[in-house]
Amino acid sequence: MIVKGKGQLTDIHNGVYMRIFFQKLFKLFYPPLPTCVACGATFTSLYPLAFCQGCLDRIPFITKPVCSRCDRPLRGGDRDPCRECQGETYYFEQAMAVAVYDGYMRELLHSAKYNFRPDLARGLGTILAVWAENETRLEEIDAVIPVPLHPEKLATRGYNQTELMAEPLAVALRRPLYTEVLQRVKPTVSQSKLSRREREENTRNAFAVVDCPAVAGKEVLLIDDIRTTGYTLSAAARALLVAGARRVKALTMAVGVTTEQWKG
Repeated sequence: MIVKGKGQLTDIHNGVYMRIFFQKLFKLFYPPLPTCVACGATFTSLYPLAFCQGCLDRIPFITKPVCSRCDRPLRGGDRDPCRECQGETYYFEQAMAVAVYDGYMRELLHSAKYNFRPDLARGLGTILAVWAENETRLEEIDAVIPVPLHPEKLATRGYNQTELMAEPLAVALRRPLYTEVLQRVKPTVSQSKLSRREREENTRNAFAVVDCPAVAGKEVLLIDDIRTTGYTLSAAARALLVAGARRVKALTMAVGVTTEQWKG
């Protein structure tokens, strides 16, 4: 059996410490590249985006022309405002969206919502944050409020994906994020398989404000992951206006369009 002397053990310990020191020093000057939250590939980005360029290129971002009231893409001979806005009265003043709810964006939102991917939800929030950097329609916003889940659904899912998406946005806007002010008091069912009028009834009186002074006299930005008919956002906006909010705008990661609208 070989017994190392005290001096030898000291040299070994010093060598280990020096190796750790240089590893940390190397990482300080040459930090590892981030990995894309969607595909896992390493990438270099000039912005705090959580997605690589390859995944960003797959997202169907909205391009003009769009409806002046809701950002829904206008195609062919569509008039402004779009048919949705012509036929409905909403409690939010303006609706905005970043992408079309189709293709890769549909996959990302579905995964963030149902596959326990809170990291992906936060990653989508970085897209909202970058999108909002030069958005003049957000200049007078006083507070950001994510559309809440009912407590039963929150317990089942484990997190509110919309709240996680709203966090990077609120930081970028330098506005407070209120997560407890608006509550969902009615256990609504999933909207995806309901008819248009069933969706409207499903969301009626679904929300309540529990801290009216927090929103009184303020312009509020409502955040949700997807907007289809707009009834959920409108019901939430109504509750905020009743509580004294001066104005409500809505922003979603994606907006649904009909096949005819999108293919034009």
